[in-house]
Amino acid sequence: MKGKSQTTLTISAVAFVAALLIDLYLIIAYPANIELIIAVSLIVIVDTYFLVDGILAKIDDIATLAIDKQNELTKVEKGIYSVAKREEVARAQSMSAILDMMDDMKAENAKLYQEMLDQDKLMAKLQIKKDGDNATKIVNSNERLAVLIAQTATANAKSQNEAIEILNDICKELEERNGNLNNDYSHLRVMKSRAE
Repeated sequence: MKGKSQTTLTISAVAFVAALLIDLYLIIAYPANIELIIAVSLIVIVDTYFLVDGILAKIDDIATLAIDKQNELTKVEKGIYSVAKREEVARAQSMSAILDMMDDMKAENAKLYQEMLDQDKLMAKLQIKKDGDNATKIVNSNERLAVLIAQTATANAKSQNEAIEILNDICKELEERNGNLNNDYSHLRVMKSRAE
């Protein structure tokens, strides 16, 4: 189609120039031959019409091509804008989702930190109570040990005194049997316990 319009335009241009030159030649060379000059002039006019029509068709083709290219460019620009808009919306949504997730994580971390602090406080209270109970048990145990040691020392002292009295009684009885009553038995002592 494009080649055909180009050929038609070329033929019309050559025919127009040829008819115009022939018409000018006839007017100069044969001014009396009016019928022939009019016939060639009609050919020039018709050829002018076809030439102008071809030029206008070419202009229309160029304009149509330019409009088509412009439409294609517009479509491409719209497509690019649409893709860019979608990407921007998707990026904004993903950033919003990430920010929401970060806020959730911050809240969860704050909650876990508070729970950890509460657990630490509870453990500290339990440790203090346990230490207090252990201290009380140790004090009570020490008091019981002191009482037991005192009781043991008292029992040892009584046992020692009783043993000394028994030994003195035995010695006196032996002396009475042997007839010697003036002996001093104070040197007979039971060894004192270390607890005293």
